[in-house]
Amino acid sequence: MNHTQRLEEVARRHRHLTRKLAKEAVETYLVLLAEDIATGEWVEIPGIGKIQVVKEQGAGTLLSILPGGKRVPHSVGLRLRTKIRLTAQMKARCNK
Repeated sequence: MNHTQRLEEVARRHRHLTRKLAKEAVETYLVLLAEDIATGEWVEIPGIGKIQVVKEQGAGTLLSILPGGKRVPHSVGLRLRTKIRLTAQMKARCNK
């Protein structure tokens, strides 16, 4: 199911919402969720679990391979690490 199909399903399940209202509500929720996730704190997503995205300073060097096989080292900058803690119900759904 893609985003448009999910929006249509929301409008179908909640007859008082038009497709346009369902789209506005869902997309507003997702924008607010993204803003909360970007803070770096744990964010609860009902029915799914918790998610956290943190910035970490990378360590070491990476080698980029250029055309012709030449390797060029460069330092690692910031990395984003995503942590997800699923609810027991979501884990069971994923394991079906």
